[in-house]
Amino acid sequence: MLLINYTPVLRQPTGIGVYANAVLPALQALPHWLVPGGERGTGLQRLRRLLWNQAELPRLARRQGASLIFTPAPEGYLGPQHIPQVVMVHDLRPISHPERSLQTLYFRAWVPPLLRSCRHILTNSQHTATEIQRCAGIADDRLSVIPLGYDAQAFRPEPPGSESPQDRPYLLHVGQAYPHKNLRRLVLAFAQVAVRDPDIRLVLAGKPHPKETMRLKLLVAELGLTDRIEFRSYVPHEALPELYRGAVAFLYPSLWEGFGLPILEAMACGTPVITSFGSGTQEVSGDAVLLVDPLDVGMLAQAMHDLLHSAAVRVRLRERGLQRAALFSWETTALQTASILRQFC
Repeated sequence: MLLINYTPVLRQPTGIGVYANAVLPALQALPHWLVPGGERGTGLQRLRRLLWNQAELPRLARRQGASLIFTPAPEGYLGPQHIPQVVMVHDLRPISHPERSLQTLYFRAWVPPLLRSCRHILTNSQHTATEIQRCAGIADDRLSVIPLGYDAQAFRPEPPGSESPQDRPYLLHVGQAYPHKNLRRLVLAFAQVAVRDPDIRLVLAGKPHPKETMRLKLLVAELGLTDRIEFRSYVPHEALPELYRGAVAFLYPSLWEGFGLPILEAMACGTPVITSFGSGTQEVSGDAVLLVDPLDVGMLAQAMHDLLHSAAVRVRLRERGLQRAALFSWETTALQTASILRQFC
């Protein structure tokens, strides 16, 4: 029997939760016991959860007669693996781009030995698989790369002829304002564009970061762009398709990503994308986007200008993005995940 440990899935799901909820129906087709999530994601809750994973998770698995534990995040218990574990690693960002936080401490001290003790590891890109091998020394046969997907019923373009012109057109970024999201350079690049395009706005949607969001708001005020850049907090997943479809372009100049799920969702909605060379962003987007050096503010600003002023570029990116997105689906992700877990149950 499979014990499904969904304690890392938060009440307001982001990448981990979206993935977990998408694959859950396929996992529930197996003999299973589900430990639900639903926390708000505070630091204290995270600490309690990690302690619970170490002390109570293996005991619960034994009581339920589980032969395997699956957690859709790199969390679990250390020590003798009497009941084997499989985890999903979305990225190792707290190791590659550390902050002074409990999360960084956990990833550096706990995650590498946890990965070495797991029976098998799932991840979403070859980029992240390489990072896992570099940080934890995992052999190829203990790693499986399963790309993420999207809900094709929700994330889809407007029917031809139904698009309505925007009174105040906007560029869009979706994601929590972690430093590695590179939003400071995005704001500086937008400042260059805003001078030449007085009607365009920038919408930054996502959970606030405890430190970085305030720094960004101060920068926006210094640049005189308070009425041109909008900060939106967490956007429910069901509201994202309309937000993507309304944008002139989706901007994701991240310094580092394991996969870059918002890129896939934006492409599926027919929204042109500008994102970064390297890491998971380039892996998921292929040649269907404008790729920029995330450290080069001028290059990012020029890409934004080119896209805003060329209908041909927008049409080309829309068509290539839709073709690229069609290669991914949650159904495939879920079936591949369930198939691997079935081997170890």
